Amino acid sequence: MKKLKILINNIILCIRFPFLYPRNRWTGKHQVNALGSILYRLYEKSFDKIIVTAKLEPSNYDDINRFTYRDKVIEVRLNKCAKMLTLNNGIDEKCMSLNSFCCDKFYIVGAYVETTLLGHPMIIIRLKNKNEEDTTNYGFSFKEILLISNKTKHSLYKIISWIDKNILDRILFLPSYTELDALEPGWRKAFGIQICKEIKHALKKHKFLRKYRITQIKEKFGGLRWYDNGAPEEVWHIINKYENISYNTCICCGKPAKYRTTDWISPYCEDCVPKNSKFKKIKEND
Repeated sequence: MKKLKILINNIILCIRFPFLYPRNRWTGKHQVNALGSILYRLYEKSFDKIIVTAKLEPSNYDDINRFTYRDKVIEVRLNKCAKMLTLNNGIDEKCMSLNSFCCDKFYIVGAYVETTLLGHPMIIIRLKNKNEEDTTNYGFSFKEILLISNKTKHSLYKIISWIDKNILDRILFLPSYTELDALEPGWRKAFGIQICKEIKHALKKHKFLRKYRITQIKEKFGGLRWYDNGAPEEVWHIINKYENISYNTCICCGKPAKYRTTDWISPYCEDCVPKNSKFKKIKEND
């Protein structure tokens, strides 16, 4: 009954304020992701994820030719002249161009393997600067190589992904949540509906209601952050007004805030301020 009540409330909110309907921030489509947890587990078991990056470390090391990951031996072929990296785990083989790392400024002098914080192997291409006098501290982006590690699970992953995207996503359109869920409970209680009413009024006036999309709502440095995909200037003024109000509104209950914590910065009333936390009293017009 509780879930049904939440669902009905979400439907009513999305009818009243269409921009609260949850959508993918890039495609604008509703994303149910009904099989998300199953797909994630299959994805993890379908691929070996290898990270590739580069460093300016001119010392020559013996090039790696293989390493072990998830009980599989990953073979590595590094072609310095062609600037190519080839990986093979016995099931799948992928080639990657290193031109994005190795422009005309660098020589490839070797490679080695480290482990990321998430446990994935990271191949580091060791580079030498052709201009010995250049002391620039270059930064190199990370690239990702996915090797199929289990053909059966990979095929199942592709089939379920298709079903999720092309069938379930079109059937299960009822909102299990709304964009307003990301608003802190106290702020939602204090002005959640009011800010939506004012934004809707401004959007209708400028004939922008159906085009307007929220991309993110969050708390940052003790204040509301409300991001969208562009809107009339009047909407920005409304958001700015409530962002200012949020700094002095308790994020837990919505009462006027009297204290602001100094570790994780957040406003609290005297009843909700966390125990054993560092905080300071909010001054008038602070």
